[in-house]
Amino acid sequence: MIHNQPYAKLAKIYDRVMNHVKYDKWADYILSVFRHFGVHGKSILEIACGTGNLSVFLLKHGYDVTGMDLSPAMLQIAADKFKENGMPQKLVAANMTSIPLKKKFDAVLCLYDSLNYIRDTADFKKAVEETSTVTKDGGLFIFDVCTLFNSQIFFSNKSIFEDLGDIKYERKCHYHESENIQENVFIIEHNGKRFVEKHLQRIYKLDEVRKIISDSSFKLRGMFNDLTFDKGTESSERVHFVLQKK
Repeated sequence: MIHNQPYAKLAKIYDRVMNHVKYDKWADYILSVFRHFGVHGKSILEIACGTGNLSVFLLKHGYDVTGMDLSPAMLQIAADKFKENGMPQKLVAANMTSIPLKKKFDAVLCLYDSLNYIRDTADFKKAVEETSTVTKDGGLFIFDVCTLFNSQIFFSNKSIFEDLGDIKYERKCHYHESENIQENVFIIEHNGKRFVEKHLQRIYKLDEVRKIISDSSFKLRGMFNDLTFDKGTESSERVHFVLQKK
C-alpha cells in the first residue's frame, strides 16, 4: 500500500469524486457577491484552485483569472483543462501562507473549505495577511469554512465507497472532537495497486475566524450561509466570509 501526500493520487479522480458540485452555481454566487459589494474589476486570484473547475467558469464570464494551488498534480489537470478551452494558463504552485506574486487583484478567492486545511491559528493568520498583500485596496477576499455541525452530521464515523470503473475508492471519515480535526482517509485502488491519502482539516468556530480577521488588514463585510446572503451561523454547514481590504 502506497501512502501519498493529499491530492497526489486523488487528483486523477478528483473531478469524478466531486461531480455533485455545481461549479456553475458557485461561479454565479461569486459574481452575485461582486455585484452586492461593488467589485467592478476583472482580475481574480483563486487560491487552492484545484483542477480549475471554478476558474474555467469565471474565465468564461470574462474575468482574468490566475489559479494557485499547492498540488502540482491538481494544477496539471487544470492546465490541460484551460488548454482544451483555449484559455490562458496562468497557474502558480504555491502555499497560501507564502504567496510569491507581486500583482494585486480585484478579488481573491479561497473556496470549498480550503482554509480548513490550515490547522494552526498562526498559519491561518499568515494566510490572511499574505492574501492582503495581493489584494487591491477596496478589493474583496472571499473564503468559506466548514462548521462543526457539518462534521458531526455528515463526516463523523462514516465510510463512503464508490466504484468508478477503472478506479475504486473508499473514504473513511472521522471527527476528532478533542482536537477539532476532521480526518478523511481515501483508499484508492487502481491497476492492482492501493494508494492511501490522509486529509486533515481543522474545524474552526466562527468566533475564532472573526478574531483572526479582526487582527488583519481586512474588514469583515459579511458571513453568509452556504451560497446565500442569509446570515451564517454555527448551524450552517458552510459559511462564506466576505472581507474587504481596508
